[in-house]
Amino acid sequence: MFHGQSLGREDTLFRNIVEKVTVALTTLTTLLISASPQKIECSLIEFVEFVLRNVVYSGKLKPFQGESMGQKVHHRLVYPKAASKGLEKSFSLSSFMVKSFMDLIDVVFPLALGPLTYRWSLDPSRICPGTLVRAEVKKSVRYGVVIGKAAYPPSGSIKEIHDIVFDKPIISGSLVKLLKWMAAYYLVPEGVVLKSMAIMEYCETTATRPYKQTRASQFPAMDMKLPPSASSIVSPIRDSLARDEYKTILIHTPTSLHEISYLLEIVRETRNVIILVPEITEIARLFPLLKKRFGQRVCILHGNLSKGQRKASIQRILSSESDIVLGTRLAVFAPLQSVSLISVLHEHSDAYKNLEGVRYHARDIAVMRGYLEKSLVVLSSATPSLESFYNTVKGKYTLMRSTEEIRRPRVEIINMKTAKKVTPYLSKRTVQAAAACIRDKRNALFFVNRKGYSMIQCADCNTIQSCHECKIPLVYYKEKKVLKCHYCNYTKPATDKCRTCQGSRLEMVGAGTQRIKTDLKRYLDIEPLRLDKDTIREGRVKPRGTGLSEGEEIIVGTKAVMGTLRQRDSYRLCVLLHPDMTLHLPDFRSSELLFQEIFALSECLTPDGLMIVQTRMPEHPVFSYIKKFNVSGLMREELPSRKSLSYPPFSRIVTITVSSRSDINSAIMDALKPSGERIEIIGPLDVSQKVTRAWKVILKSSAKEQLRLYAGAILDRLKDQKGLRVIVDVDPISI
Repeated sequence: MFHGQSLGREDTLFRNIVEKVTVALTTLTTLLISASPQKIECSLIEFVEFVLRNVVYSGKLKPFQGESMGQKVHHRLVYPKAASKGLEKSFSLSSFMVKSFMDLIDVVFPLALGPLTYRWSLDPSRICPGTLVRAEVKKSVRYGVVIGKAAYPPSGSIKEIHDIVFDKPIISGSLVKLLKWMAAYYLVPEGVVLKSMAIMEYCETTATRPYKQTRASQFPAMDMKLPPSASSIVSPIRDSLARDEYKTILIHTPTSLHEISYLLEIVRETRNVIILVPEITEIARLFPLLKKRFGQRVCILHGNLSKGQRKASIQRILSSESDIVLGTRLAVFAPLQSVSLISVLHEHSDAYKNLEGVRYHARDIAVMRGYLEKSLVVLSSATPSLESFYNTVKGKYTLMRSTEEIRRPRVEIINMKTAKKVTPYLSKRTVQAAAACIRDKRNALFFVNRKGYSMIQCADCNTIQSCHECKIPLVYYKEKKVLKCHYCNYTKPATDKCRTCQGSRLEMVGAGTQRIKTDLKRYLDIEPLRLDKDTIREGRVKPRGTGLSEGEEIIVGTKAVMGTLRQRDSYRLCVLLHPDMTLHLPDFRSSELLFQEIFALSECLTPDGLMIVQTRMPEHPVFSYIKKFNVSGLMREELPSRKSLSYPPFSRIVTITVSSRSDINSAIMDALKPSGERIEIIGPLDVSQKVTRAWKVILKSSAKEQLRLYAGAILDRLKDQKGLRVIVDVDPISI
């Protein structure tokens, strides 16, 4: 490895082999040195490297005498027990092998690079994994983090570390191990992982502004009546905390308020805690409660804080002023020197997936950090993800359920194929229920799912055409009048008749918030409040999700306001329009997503409230589980289906997207060498936009390690191509 270059995959593999074989040969080499110390001028690990390169890699010992490959130094290594018999073996080592490199250190910088090797010639006790240093890289002095001693010396000159910034490590040894694991698992350089941790922001400036204490008054207290915490849940978790060992527990709670109730009891006598929530609006709910109980011990860490605010929070953590860290996915990297508990609320939420830089999932990182820290990880949700539920089936997680009976709103499923309608997407029954709410001066919510795509649905047989390869519904493109698969790019012309029943009553599914607002105004003689991303930007919702404008009786909203709506808990009626769009998303998790969405909406309703779900597919199994709020039944329904199609959690998926301003299809095809029978390859798919050419490759396999190695091989073949931008996503939440 040349200094100034990051380790390639082959070098990394070789270094790992060196480290493992070093341990195995320690005793042998000690005997060799004791037999003839004056004849050994190289370190143990150099000797192991020599053996590996010349014996393991080549299959035999190469006699170097007489060769002209650089300057050589001759050594005679004598086996102790054979010395009297004159049994000897001769070795010749290249000159770089005789350098002492016990002072060589690997450093990671927040750049798209792997570890770089530097020399530290001062007191070795001052430097260890996690130490913050300054060193020259790319002709400038930058902050970096030590990840350990170099496994073997690079060729060429080696630069010195300029200085050590703090006497104590800025991140713990466990966080260093997590950094290395993330780089290997998510197929990115260690520097990219370090940059995503935000700890380096703390070091970018030397001046520290005075810390402005976050006041509970900044987050007005929500009117939440927390249910009592069940001792059958809390007591076993406290027992696990007392044992100081790794364990992951999944709590299936009756409601999201139960999650908060359990958390407050678990944290009550615990130190060094990380609490993760998916959305910043959840911080507004939780922070006042934590602040009231734990005072200055609580600090906030999330991506929407200013750089100065994040730096202030990190300072409080490093100085031990705060040992309870509340935040979104960024908080999973909080630089606590030790961690007792990591709590992940609403663990099913897609918001835990990072969509920039390292595409990590904070829930999975929390579990791995807990494993490395030997701490307790508590995942909680009223609608657990199928992946977490499956891990309890396999015994990786421990499942806990509350037996408390909860009074829930009534769910009414309306068959839009047969129901009387005032518009194609609005039933007469729905309008009547909304009118009753207005008469009783109660609030009603009309929820529009804007996540889905437009599709053509047959009104006679309810068919939505699917891709014959991927079994995913085809998406309708009005401009081109074609149906297209978003997985494999299969395209075919749209027709005027249903290909299943030959019916001609084809309807385009979907209506936006503006059209719905207009129709409700006409039929109910009231001005509804429209809440979507556009109106939020216009200031119709108060900062930090503290509530909606008072006095509104009918609200038309999208998923963008879910966090705010959950604060209210005062709706008498909730109408879900177009749930079929979620079911027909090009996503194998569509049923699970719809259930989670409806369950979350139900928590906006009063216990005597009514939820109306309008669908053209009332026979779909998910609706029977929705009516009874039976998430366990849905899980048992979904697992065999996922297994038959080899989708997660029974397989792993990696997507690689390559973009360039020039044609790159040939470069991608060259990179896609034969993968073996255990890896399914979909693509390359053309996902180009405007002037940028882009292609996506989807890799799927149940062989986790084989998939990782094959994806890594593709990345290695692409890395030398100029002008390419490559994005790799391991375990994507959307394809």
